[in-house]
Amino acid sequence: MPESEGHITWSIGGSGFDMHLSGQVPPTIAAGLPGSLPAILAGDGIDRFRHWAIHPGGRTVLDAVREGAGIPEDTLAASRDVLRHFGNMSSATIMFVLKNIMQQGPGRGCGMAFGPGLTIESMLFQQAA
Repeated sequence: MPESEGHITWSIGGSGFDMHLSGQVPPTIAAGLPGSLPAILAGDGIDRFRHWAIHPGGRTVLDAVREGAGIPEDTLAASRDVLRHFGNMSSATIMFVLKNIMQQGPGRGCGMAFGPGLTIESMLFQQAA
């Protein structure tokens, strides 16, 4: 997302990785996601997707994705469940969300995670019957 390079940073410190997450991450996601969504969804509308595997970087991050993407609250149930039970486990967290979604039945899905510089990593997937 433009002008967001300092919003999420990683550096190597004396005890391993040090992460900095700016308070500007949620509003930047909410403001930038509408312009990015057509490319992420390959031109399809949000109504064409049953599953939303959103990396639960925090409650306010999930709220920002809901707002910016215009998706219903119930589509974030898997992400909120993982956040509630396990917290933010960095990169591995999205795999827990996907595992939860795999138990929900067939349908098209969109996965999203956010990384350093405030980048959006995304994928589209199909959960088979």
